[in-house]
Parts: sequence; C-alpha cells; structure tokens
Amino acid sequence: MRYFFQRLSQFLIVFFIVTFGVMVLMRLGLNAPDDPARTLLGGTADKELIAATTEKFRLDSNYFVQYFFWLGNLVQGDMGFSVPNSLPVYDLIKGRIMTTLLLGLYATVLSVGIAVPVAVWQAYKRDGRFDRSASATSFLLVSFPAVVLAPILTLFLINKSVFTFGDYQLTIGGWFPRVGEKIYPWDDLWGHFKNFFVPTLVLTLPLAAIYTRLLRGDMVQTLQADFITLASAKGVPPQRVLWVHALRNSLFSLVTGVGTQLGAIVGSAIVVETFFDLDGTGSMLVVAILSKDLFTVQSTAAILVITVVTVNLIVDLMYAVLDPRIRHARALA
Repeated sequence: MRYFFQRLSQFLIVFFIVTFGVMVLMRLGLNAPDDPARTLLGGTADKELIAATTEKFRLDSNYFVQYFFWLGNLVQGDMGFSVPNSLPVYDLIKGRIMTTLLLGLYATVLSVGIAVPVAVWQAYKRDGRFDRSASATSFLLVSFPAVVLAPILTLFLINKSVFTFGDYQLTIGGWFPRVGEKIYPWDDLWGHFKNFFVPTLVLTLPLAAIYTRLLRGDMVQTLQADFITLASAKGVPPQRVLWVHALRNSLFSLVTGVGTQLGAIVGSAIVVETFFDLDGTGSMLVVAILSKDLFTVQSTAAILVITVVTVNLIVDLMYAVLDPRIRHARALA
C-alpha cells in the first residue's frame, strides 16, 4: 500500500509539471499574453466573443487559476473547445485516439514477438553466423528513424515496380494502399490489416532492433550464471533451461525498454500518421500546436502523461512478477 501511494504521488507531480508547463508554453506561444483569447479565436473574432471566451476560460486570470480551472473541467470530462476545428476537444480526440492506440499496441506486441526468439537464439548461438547477422541487422535498423524507414517501405511494399529480365518479369510492391484509412478490425479485419500493416511495420522494426539488443545482452550473461549450469547438470532439458530459466531472468531490461520506449513510439507515430495520412492523435497534436489550439494541446498532453505513467506502473508491477524478491522487499517497505 505504501508503494502504491508513492507511485500515486509521483504520478501527480509528473502530471502537474508536464500539463502546467505545456499550458504556460502555449500561452507564451500565443504571442499575446495580455489578450490570449483574441489570438486563440483568430483576428476576425468580434469583441463580444473575445470577452465571452476570456470569461469562460478565465484567460484574464493568472496561470494557476487558469490551470486549476481547466483541470477541474477535465476531471468532469470537459476538455475545452477546439476553435480551429469548431468541435469540443473530447469529440476531436475521441475520433482519433483509437488509431494511435492501435498503432502503438501493434508495434509493441509485434516488436517484442520478433525480439524474444531472435535474441534468445542469438545468445544460444553466440558469436555464430546467425548472431553476427542479427546483430548487424539490429544495428542497421536502430539507425533508421521513422522518417527514413517510411519512404523505404513505401517503395518496396506500396509502390508497384516491374522489372524485366529477358522474357521474365518481376513485380514488386503494390500490395498495400498508399493512403491509410481508419478501418478498424471490428469493421473489416482484412481491410484493417492492409491499411495498418505498413505504418505498424515502420514503428515495429526499430523497436524490435532495440529490444533484441537489450535482451541478447542479458541472455548472454544469464546463460553464464551458476544456476543455469546447475540446472543443466541436474538434467533439465536444454530447451527448458533456455526458454524458462534463462529467459525469465533476462527480461528485466526488455520490460524496462518497453516502458521507456513509449515516448519514442508517440514521436514516431506523429511521423507515421502524417506520412500515411492516418488521422491519429500524433498528427492532430502537430496541427494543434501549429494552429495554437491551446486546449487540444493541453488535453492531449494530459492523455499522453496518463498513458506513459500507467504503462510504467505496469512495468514496475511486472518486476515483482519476474522476481519474487522484489515483491517481498516491497511488502516489507
């Protein structure tokens, strides 16, 4: 219980620092500290609308009054109003957040699914041909940001190219649509797969490379530990030693990496959603910042903070599942 309250207090501190900081920076970015409502509404707004907006959102008060007024509304489900989109922020985010959540979920699951078997086999065949090839590939993929990887995958998987070799023709690409549509799996599973596969792959490959390098390093050390030697000496089957004993004790860096890479997923999702014309939260956030859509930026930042902190809390709880000593230590604290 004490641990829970410690984590809760840390969450509240992080939430306040990030969301309050975003609010202050956006206010300064409005370039009109004395009359933020005019800049927020646009130069064509009349005086009555500006006065009403200023009064409604307490824009003539100090930053702390404005912040806690916004926070009180947020707790009640009111995220404010997006003037450039003429929509409540809740409706604007609700129509886009599922795209980003699906992209992030698919990328995380697929990258871990690739990294675990590759890293385990690398460690088992350390310094062999497969280990060297996988390490070189991982190093290469880590070096590719989403803004570079997206055009490359588009060239090979989306754009259709025909190569002629005498009487033989080889067709590459043309398998996936160029412009993504927000087709959800519960509406059309095959259409959803075609529209989300390439964007997901752009997010997945660098993540899988990072996770593979993390897990491979831990597995190499774990396989040299005394308890692994003891298990082998007792006649435990090699596959069980590798996939149960060694893997479980090597997952700490991988689990930590999944939590810490969440911010990188959000950053890459902005590029992916923009490049493939997927209307998600990332692309919406960029447009909101450029258009100085104050309440959309604040509310989106709040959602991202809650998501990141929640995922990291789950990561901390998984530590206790992986190592009972951590669970017992927390119980005694």
